[in-house]
This record gives sequence, structure tokens and C-alpha cells, in this order.
Amino acid sequence: MKMKKLEKWLLLEASGELSPRQLRRLGRELTASEDVRMLRQEIAQLRGSILSPEIELSPWTVAKIATRLREERRPVSTVRVLKPGFALATCLVLVVGILNFHGKQNSSSLATVVAAAGVDVWNDPLEEDLSRLERQIMAISGDSLDTMEM
Repeated sequence: MKMKKLEKWLLLEASGELSPRQLRRLGRELTASEDVRMLRQEIAQLRGSILSPEIELSPWTVAKIATRLREERRPVSTVRVLKPGFALATCLVLVVGILNFHGKQNSSSLATVVAAAGVDVWNDPLEEDLSRLERQIMAISGDSLDTMEM
């Protein structure tokens, strides 16, 4: 057994917290090793040098501390469990919204390249033909609001 574990077990033995199984195993280690026996004696000397307090706690205080120690843990709140889920869902909705908004848009890099070359990007070659067609439709209909129905 490692020395750290032996030290821990010896301290637990001194405070009376060692299980019977662990006590038996510690006894075997004590019979096998002189170093462990010396360490046990040192711990016993240190324990004897500690003054125990003369103040006794009231039975009411002892009972209250014992009930606090025995209390079961409160069940985990559903809000605590669901908060990370809601945060993740919100992030996913934002990402999907951003991707859907920008997903099908064409990049403006072509317009930037053409503008840098000195070509008028906003000049539509069919604009003249379309405006002439629009004027003819308005002349035929006689009512300017009819074009809205088309």
C-alpha cells in the first residue's frame, strides 16, 4: 500500500472513521512494516498533545447539525436543467435565421470589380425598351391605374 494512503488511513483510524475491513487491512500493514508502526505512534503522540475543548454543545445544537447532515439533497430544478437547452435552441434559431437570410444572396464582388474598372454597374441595357413598352401600355389603357393590375 502507498504511504499517502497509509497516512490517510492512520488519521481516519485515530478519529474512529475507519471501517472494520479497512481496520483489518491496516492491521496487516502494521504487522508487516516498522515505518507504519512508527508513523502510528507519531500520530498518537500528536493526538494526545491536542487539548480537547471543555465546552460541550447543547443537545439541541447537536440534533440540529445531525438533521442538516442527514437531509437529502433537493431535487434538481427543471429550470436549471432546461436553461442550457433554451440557450442552445436560441443560438440555433439565430444561426438558421442568419443562414436563411444570407444564403441565397449573390455576392457583390462582381459589382465591386466592375465598379473598380470604371463601368457603370447600374446602367441596364433593356431599361430604355422597358420604359417605351410601359408608356405604350399606359396610352392604350387610358387609365394609369390599370397598369398596376398587369
